[in-house]
Amino acid sequence: MNGEIKPLYDKECTCMACNQTFVTKRLRTRFVKVKKIHSNFFTEYKIPSLNPSYYEVSVCPYCGFASTEMFSSTFPVGTKEAIKDQFSLWQRQEFGGERTPSDAIRTMKLGLISASLKKEKSIVIAGLCLRLAWLYRGTSNHKEEERYLAQALKYYRDSYQHADYIGTQMTDMRILYLIAELLRKLGNQAEAIRYFSEVIHHKNRALEANLVEMAREQWYIMRQDIKEVDNH
Repeated sequence: MNGEIKPLYDKECTCMACNQTFVTKRLRTRFVKVKKIHSNFFTEYKIPSLNPSYYEVSVCPYCGFASTEMFSSTFPVGTKEAIKDQFSLWQRQEFGGERTPSDAIRTMKLGLISASLKKEKSIVIAGLCLRLAWLYRGTSNHKEEERYLAQALKYYRDSYQHADYIGTQMTDMRILYLIAELLRKLGNQAEAIRYFSEVIHHKNRALEANLVEMAREQWYIMRQDIKEVDNH
């Protein structure tokens, strides 16, 4: 008997849409080794294949509906019918084994489609878009990375406007920082500076000092870049 603990373990799930049970994989946290966390929270791992995002989305092999632990347990009126219609041509596919980068992208897209059809909160959809952008970054597909960064920005802004992130792990300051960082990444320097300033001067800044420091650093770099452009 081999007592070696492996990185992946089986997790039994019940599909929220069709109630069928299936098994998916999850990654044990002890095997997640971070190499570097970037300014927009994009995380590089020492072993790229042991990326928790690869296994974040559970895909029902029977009906195609895909979800994460961020999904709400209820379905707004009419959404189950819309999901059933969207996946009516679904042919059984298994994502319950070890996943490649391509598998991870496909499962994240299925999660995004399912979240949109289910009318999940903007904060949930934003998170899926951001992770999808990161997965594309990992495959050096910069066009698709930028596309989903723009989608993430749209949904984070909507989430902030309607405060639908309240009750999640997302804070006021963190969502403002993410909006600023996405604006910066997409080339909108002036607006990014404004959002970074909101983080720096936020009433809760003492509670998230690291975030304030990150915002201050980005704000300073961009101000210097703008000055250099103006001086030429």
